[in-house]
Amino acid sequence: MKSSNSQLKSRGKVTVEDLQEYNNPTKTELLEMITSKEAYKRTIAIKLLSENHDLNEDLIQLFLHILTKENKLYTKIELCNALSKGGIRSAKIMVEYLGQIGNNQHTVLPTNGFNKKSYPLPRDIIARTLAHMKEDILPALMDVLKTNNISAIREVIDAIGFICFYNKIQSNTQIIDALLLCLKNNYNDDITRWKLVRAFESFNDIKVIKILMDIEQNDSQPIIRNEAKRSLNVINKRIKG
Repeated sequence: MKSSNSQLKSRGKVTVEDLQEYNNPTKTELLEMITSKEAYKRTIAIKLLSENHDLNEDLIQLFLHILTKENKLYTKIELCNALSKGGIRSAKIMVEYLGQIGNNQHTVLPTNGFNKKSYPLPRDIIARTLAHMKEDILPALMDVLKTNNISAIREVIDAIGFICFYNKIQSNTQIIDALLLCLKNNYNDDITRWKLVRAFESFNDIKVIKILMDIEQNDSQPIIRNEAKRSLNVINKRIKG
């Protein structure tokens, strides 16, 4: 059943007409409006703040703080859209929230493999937002791989893999070496190993191919062996392609 306009508005969806009701509000007025009990008003405030005011560190931190609590779909989408406009400045702050918002992240290995030709969309809301940003944020994401924050590492792998796959960054030695080192340092974490095996499908590199072949033959987890096989198939088709 199709949702009514009032139902959509209660989830934070706004129309052009809704936006037209707010003619040049001040930043102070928008900051007050962002705490409104009405979700669509929060969406309007976020949209106008991100479009008409400098997306500085304070505003990025505010949006992230709100995102940790927001439960309305369209308002969350607008928050992610706003954050994505901040580029590198935003990404450097956003990575601090990887794996911390929501409960949709993988905590156990899946039972079913991903059998599509595309790259899977990250489940973590921050990783998903980062994944749709420009490739110039990759250095900020790679810095996360050097930390001991396993929950953040797990999610940033998805964002790195996604960006490299769709931007056809297939032979960047710095990225490949960083992911291989991450695999070495976190090999005993099944979820990290599985996500890295998936991310490796983005690269045409002999070191990656050798690792995937070894994992396909010898890994203790069937789902990871299958993922390695899938990544090898994706790489092979691309090379032949």
